[in-house]
Amino acid sequence: MLDGWSALTAGLPLVLTPSVLALALAGSLLGVLIGALPGLSGTMALAIMVTLTYPLSPAEAFALLLPTYAAATFGGSLGAILLNIPGTGAALMTTYDGNPLCRKGEAGFAIGLVCFSSFLGGIVSAFFLAFFAPVVALWALKFGAHEYFAVALLGLGIIAYISPSIAKGLLAGLLGLLISTVGSDPQTAMPRFTFGESALLSGLQFVPVMIGLFGISEIMMSICANGTGAQVVRQRLKGMLPSFAMIRRLAPTTLRSTLTGLAIGSLPAAGPTIASVVSYGLEKRIGRNREEMGKGAPEGLVAAESANNAATGASMVPMISLGIPGDAVTAILIGALMIHGLRPGPSLFLQSGDLVSSLFILFIIGNVLFLAIGLLGARLLVRVLHVPPRVLYPLMLVLCVIGSYAAQNSAFDIAVLMVFGAIGFVMRLLTVPIAPMILGFILGPLVEDNLRRALMLSDGQVSDFFARPLSGGLITATLVLLIGPYIFRAVFKGRARR
Repeated sequence: MLDGWSALTAGLPLVLTPSVLALALAGSLLGVLIGALPGLSGTMALAIMVTLTYPLSPAEAFALLLPTYAAATFGGSLGAILLNIPGTGAALMTTYDGNPLCRKGEAGFAIGLVCFSSFLGGIVSAFFLAFFAPVVALWALKFGAHEYFAVALLGLGIIAYISPSIAKGLLAGLLGLLISTVGSDPQTAMPRFTFGESALLSGLQFVPVMIGLFGISEIMMSICANGTGAQVVRQRLKGMLPSFAMIRRLAPTTLRSTLTGLAIGSLPAAGPTIASVVSYGLEKRIGRNREEMGKGAPEGLVAAESANNAATGASMVPMISLGIPGDAVTAILIGALMIHGLRPGPSLFLQSGDLVSSLFILFIIGNVLFLAIGLLGARLLVRVLHVPPRVLYPLMLVLCVIGSYAAQNSAFDIAVLMVFGAIGFVMRLLTVPIAPMILGFILGPLVEDNLRRALMLSDGQVSDFFARPLSGGLITATLVLLIGPYIFRAVFKGRARR
């Protein structure tokens, strides 16, 4: 059984070979590129790459897969900063402060900050994975349907709370929950809101919905605001590396966000997206610079990126220790283990300790490589902003269409893309935030499945949610978060009248 530093040394002979290191570099480059492009998510990249690993040894296969996973999570932030289009779901919160910094001419600073915060979150999660995988996996087993429903509900409450208007944020989140119910009922298989369209039986796909709401609507808004001859904001790239004073200022945020990412990522079915939302909401609530968040605050970038990258390693904890996927990507990684004759669980630590150690080492290498790629390639990445709008907008539109079609090779998804692009455009005009709708769509199945399961286990007794300390506490916190501001406002107005 691996313990202590043997978890980070036993696999060195497997990793320190030219073929493994070359594959790790290739995976990191592909991960950054794929994560940055709209629609080409890390999940899609790993699903394709798994088929290429059949002739490889297990160490070589995961040298390609794990750095891709780490780099794609970071790469999603590049599209969020430069184009206001998150390359991955985990980068949703990065748009709040990343793109405003870019519009101020600080894209280089934003990329540098994201590089370091992503690297720190990822490295800490790698050590966390190596040292605490068995312990945290046992703790996560204590979560039942009641607790998972409460966690998902809290995520929706937080995203509504950090929106400029809680009412509009809540409305957008509820719309996201509504569209997540399209398709077949998970328990009865009865079609819901399909209107006789067979393509909707499997539900709406995340990629075209996200790209439509963010990408197409962003293109439409840019064209309406600037036409096709807009001036490009000159970007400063000399101050990419954060100063010591900035590092000291951001240290509490980095620590809080990393710990939040580790805690959320360790829960099966949670993952980087929920971790970044919860972390951003926490910073918005208690951070020193909370008034500036959403306007280009460095704290917002650090809160989102430290948490989502910390969650990447943490989400592998239940995968390796119990065989329970932490998110869609780790579900693919479980399949990759099985392809190579390995079964995740406690026996894997006993029978293939050196291979498990090599996974930890490769994850660390992946984080180091994407840090180098991000810092060295920043000048090239920022050049996308100097492409004339008459060229950039059609190119972005083509990438959005290709990304949506490639998800399932379905022309129907292109129609979904355009419909949700129009919906996103109207929402932007009405100043209704888009991120809560996306999160509601992501969390919808988690909320519905666990709510129904919890009610069946408790014979329909809603009081059971409050009888369990953790779920009761989380639901109470959500209610306070959403209703509290209105109550405080009413109380203060009453006192002012007196």
